Amino acid sequence: MARKFRGTETVKVDGKGRMSVPARLRKVFDACDPAFATSNTGRTQVVAVYGPDWWNWIELYSIEAIEEIDEQIDKLTRGSKKRRWLEQLMNGQSVDLEIDREGRLVLPQKLREKLGFDNGVETTFESHGDYVKVYLPDSRPKDVEELEEFAASKGPGFDPRVFLSEDESEE
Repeated sequence: MARKFRGTETVKVDGKGRMSVPARLRKVFDACDPAFATSNTGRTQVVAVYGPDWWNWIELYSIEAIEEIDEQIDKLTRGSKKRRWLEQLMNGQSVDLEIDREGRLVLPQKLREKLGFDNGVETTFESHGDYVKVYLPDSRPKDVEELEEFAASKGPGFDPRVFLSEDESEE
């Protein structure tokens, strides 16, 4: 099981499309890249999933986490809609990236344009367990609104940790 990311950080994009990956997040990426410890390059591999056009964020996965997801996809029936959709999302709408020796991640131009990551703009790195969402702080991910509505429907004072003891089929 992949190590977990925790916390939220704000990072600026420079003119070359580089973002410094916060040190505590970088440690998890490093630890979850099996080749990192044995290579002398000082570069950590990550996978950025940029998703469909309506996504206003990217998801950064460690090598360990993306391999786990690939194994789960491979267990689905070949040719099924679920498998084809997940392959499109996790493979077709993604790109392999590296964190360089200085701890920076360089985003391809097409991703910077899609997300509005211009020179000097601040981005938010938000941990989600086995991946990190990166987005503009004034443009929260579009899927958050649905989660906020769900949480509001539970009423004030609701403790979401009760979900930890529930069966997922109850969802």
